[in-house]
Amino acid sequence: MFKKIILCLLWVLCYSNFSYAQEITRYWVYLDEPILESLGVNSLQTPALSQRSLDRRSRQNIPLRSFDYSMPNSLYDMVKSTGANVRFFSRWLRAFSVEASNDEYELLRKKQWIKKITPVRKVLRKKLQEGDISYGYSYGQSLGQTDQINLAPIHDLGFAGQGIFIALMDGGFSGVETHSVFQGAWNQGRILLTKDFVDGDTNVFHVGSHGMSVLSTICADINGTFVGTAPEASYALFRTENELSETIAEEDNWVWASEWADSIGVDITNTSLGYTTFDNGIGDHTYSDLDGRTSVISLAANISARVGIIVVAAAGNEGASSWKYISCPADADSIFSIGSVDYQGIRSAFSSQGPTSDGRIKPDLMARGSGATVMTSNGTIGTSSGTSFASPIICGATASLLQLAKSAGSNYDIQVLMNMIRNSANNSFNPDSLMGYGIPNYGSLIQHIGSNEKNVEDLFKLSYSEDGWRIGWSHSLSIQKIEVLDYTGRILFEKKCYSGCMDFTVPKYSFGTIVNVLAESQHSLKIPPFKF
Repeated sequence: MFKKIILCLLWVLCYSNFSYAQEITRYWVYLDEPILESLGVNSLQTPALSQRSLDRRSRQNIPLRSFDYSMPNSLYDMVKSTGANVRFFSRWLRAFSVEASNDEYELLRKKQWIKKITPVRKVLRKKLQEGDISYGYSYGQSLGQTDQINLAPIHDLGFAGQGIFIALMDGGFSGVETHSVFQGAWNQGRILLTKDFVDGDTNVFHVGSHGMSVLSTICADINGTFVGTAPEASYALFRTENELSETIAEEDNWVWASEWADSIGVDITNTSLGYTTFDNGIGDHTYSDLDGRTSVISLAANISARVGIIVVAAAGNEGASSWKYISCPADADSIFSIGSVDYQGIRSAFSSQGPTSDGRIKPDLMARGSGATVMTSNGTIGTSSGTSFASPIICGATASLLQLAKSAGSNYDIQVLMNMIRNSANNSFNPDSLMGYGIPNYGSLIQHIGSNEKNVEDLFKLSYSEDGWRIGWSHSLSIQKIEVLDYTGRILFEKKCYSGCMDFTVPKYSFGTIVNVLAESQHSLKIPPFKF
């Protein structure tokens, strides 16, 4: 009898423990702010932004918006009163990221000031790296990927990213603390911040080296051996995914990191990650989701762009798979989505394609992703493939150009700058869903930085004729010389106007050209190919 009582007690205790050991799930808890205001809970009066972030908005004439303000601690306490664990508050989504049991979820669901609750999806990253790393050693191994986008003229002018703040959201950065290509950045104090959004600390130099290889394409500064595309920029390294797990990242880590980037005044972010499928197949994206407005990550990327950050994202490596399309957040509008080409400029078979489900051109640009020069995990310079490396090559190049744009004047518009980069590319006259606008020509943009395109349009009139594109202008202009260049900057045709020129007909070229008109000042016009 005594034995039976003991067994019964054990059964009750086990059942009791089982009942209370509820599964903890992560949720987005979205706020109903009008109801909160009626309860006397209002957003804070001071924006959650650093002075550098405020300056970035000011230079681009971007006004402060409601999502620049956080919520008071009293609201955190209201959420915590349910027993749920609050991870952070997303200013952009106006939502809390919380961890809650079923009972705590039910308590949250009953709060009238909560608009909706959705689960945070654990995402299965499509690793944007193809094939094995090969270890070839040669002098100046990054020359090919730099020349392909004609970046050297920008660097030659002394613009290599100095004063530009880049944030990388990636996996582990193991090796950044020791490998030689990063020592210059450390010695000069240009790695400004590290944060691990997975483990909640500042140690990002463990658990994988994918982020390290990505950073090397931008940051490397061993002159004559390996030089990145922005070797003088400053960096924040954000670990947003766990490379040890197949559930690589969670969307709230990425959103959290993006908001940090905004708050501390980052100029450009790079994401060499792509998301299409989720744990257990629950919530997998369909093609219709690739509209830039469905996934939380893509929404956050859009907001980043709207607050003046240039967002660069890898297009994905699904081009040869049954999925074939880009991944999130590469579908976001107003950002750069980057595909991969080889050393000949031919699209890599694995490079994901567009368009987005709402018909926008993606990818935006292409860069070296097949056989890109990187720092490998064992501390040697080698090559690797994937849009993971095409993306940071463009990120760094854009940082160098942004430094030039900042030097030309206190104000600039990143969307204008990004469109200039798109229009410099070799497929810009006929962008498509495989190559986008093509391979950009950064060197060709030097003459356009600081120019007023509207004034150029007012001065010159372009018309089509059987003899070629005809350029007309105001008789008040005193034209001295006219040059026709290809997109590499090579002069194809030159005409000197000793007694003034009334108009000019561009020779018949089957490719796009740039015409420089030298008068009291220089004006540049982009000329479409001649249609034979």
